[in-house]
Amino acid sequence: MFHLRSRDQSIEATLKQIEHRVLEELHLPLWARRVAWTASVVLIMTGITAWVVGAGLPLAASALGTGAAISSVVALRRRRFRWCVAAAYLAGLSTVAGVGAFWWSRTSSAGPVLAISTGASVVAAAALTAVWVSVAITPVNDSHPDMRKPSKRRWGVRESGDTITWPPPSAGPRRPDRK
Repeated sequence: MFHLRSRDQSIEATLKQIEHRVLEELHLPLWARRVAWTASVVLIMTGITAWVVGAGLPLAASALGTGAAISSVVALRRRRFRWCVAAAYLAGLSTVAGVGAFWWSRTSSAGPVLAISTGASVVAAAALTAVWVSVAITPVNDSHPDMRKPSKRRWGVRESGDTITWPPPSAGPRRPDRK
């Protein structure tokens, strides 16, 4: 177990620390996790292919793609907002570099394996970018669905079922006139 409060830390500081920890956590929907895992595996595989086959610009694009895949795996494991944003940045850069590498491999004398590999890495990086940006811009109200369930209590009705009268009766000895 972890310590929530050290001896020299005030209760207010401890509660602020817990609040920051809770607000930093992300809820990743199942579709986002599946797409991110698949795209990360594709980026790692295409990165290995580019390192074995390619030279020049595809190596830089594959390095960015591998970095995006690694940061995405960390974001999937840690589920923290800052890792999600880092993965979105790296995936976006990888997408742009991948488009350049794909254009370079199509217009140069590179083999078809490198062109197909860079094309697949562009699609995977674009998918990662879309996933992480969609997770990062999710409003706080929708980010933790299990914590934000609507209350079953209706306004104006007590737990026992009695109706709450509003405005409340006067605290004086007589009831006010209802004219």
